[in-house]
Amino acid sequence: MAEINSEHISLIQRFINNGKYEEAVDAVNIVLSSASQPGNISVYKDLTSLVPQFFPTLTNTSDDYISKCCKALEKMLGYTSVEVILSTMDTEMKSGLTHPSPEVKILCLKQLIRCASDRTKIKSLTELGVMRFSIVLLADDDSSVVKYCNKCLLSLASHDEGIAFLYSEEGIKAMHEVAAISDTVRYRVYDVIIDSIIQSDQALECAVTNGLLSSLLKDLQSDDILLRLTALENVVRLADSCSAYTTLKNLGIFKGIGSWLAAGNADAMYTVPSVVKLYGKVCQKQNVDVKQFSTDNPEYFTAICDMIQHNPDPSVKLACVDVLAILGSRVDGKEVLLNKSHDVGRTIKVISEGVCGGSDEFKDRGLVALAQTFSKPDVYIPDLEMVFESWYKCCDSGTFVRGVCCPVREPASTCESVREPASTCESVREPASTCESVREPAST
Repeated sequence: MAEINSEHISLIQRFINNGKYEEAVDAVNIVLSSASQPGNISVYKDLTSLVPQFFPTLTNTSDDYISKCCKALEKMLGYTSVEVILSTMDTEMKSGLTHPSPEVKILCLKQLIRCASDRTKIKSLTELGVMRFSIVLLADDDSSVVKYCNKCLLSLASHDEGIAFLYSEEGIKAMHEVAAISDTVRYRVYDVIIDSIIQSDQALECAVTNGLLSSLLKDLQSDDILLRLTALENVVRLADSCSAYTTLKNLGIFKGIGSWLAAGNADAMYTVPSVVKLYGKVCQKQNVDVKQFSTDNPEYFTAICDMIQHNPDPSVKLACVDVLAILGSRVDGKEVLLNKSHDVGRTIKVISEGVCGGSDEFKDRGLVALAQTFSKPDVYIPDLEMVFESWYKCCDSGTFVRGVCCPVREPASTCESVREPASTCESVREPASTCESVREPAST
């Protein structure tokens, strides 16, 4: 590929000087698509100096011209350093972010993402005031613009200086103004806040101090079920952060959600999938005392058992089975199961029936849940073996679980057979008659 030389630059400049912007844009696209890189530093400077001359031409109403111009600008900006963009193109970036064309907005957002990715340039970036325009774009009608806007703000929030701006008086004011436009835009703002909290404890502290977290959680009390569900999903996301989890716990959020379940309102059924997801996340956290959480919030585990036993939705039932498997894999989780042994026994009966005659997916995930539930923990738990035996009797029969679940009175080698995929699969795919044979007298 040929190098870009001064003759190329001169040609493009002549077109611009003569007001032939379309020809200039075409020349840039042709030259840069067939050239490798500037041959020397002076040509490099000449090339980047052309960028500000093209931005004013974006007032052209032709979509075709705007598209070609953006393509040319993106190529030229690729040769432009972050330092040059920040020191000489503030006006151009602001005009691009307020341009009616999504293509122009995205062009500028991509450059700001470049700048925000360089930690040493964050302070310069925030001092220009251009980031306020990025916050405003959260209200844009174009989903692609919103996507790049979100990415830009998260790149900014990945550094302390960026968080300081986002949660500064200027940043908060901009977020409040944008959030007031509609519920949809408000939740876009919340998305940025949540993502920043997940990646930074400093952002969490700022969100708590400035009341943004409280605003985000307020919709948990909304009469609008859709807003409440969205707020609940945000709680699920926040629970990914250990610090945010602790904050939510201290604010009584988990207890409040449990009270919905206990109340048994008509709307409660809509919240169950998100509650199951939340409980599953809590159970996966190694630094959380699952036994204590389940003791403080018994409604969560009760919901899991109830959904497995009575909910007709296969996806909800499978999610609950997965949570049971997580509990069974933990020592403190087994203690939860032990404390609710009667409910667990009935739940195991339903799972065993599903393993015997349900879908392949239920068989696979049900077997995992049963295997984890009946696995022996590394530490001694009083009464667990006796409860294991009662649970085992709740299964349809030992016919299909033998070699899958580990009966407590059988040799340890039986447990190893659980981990042999082939035999396990065959054992659960017996004829339907096998299942029927285990549904004999209730006295069993």
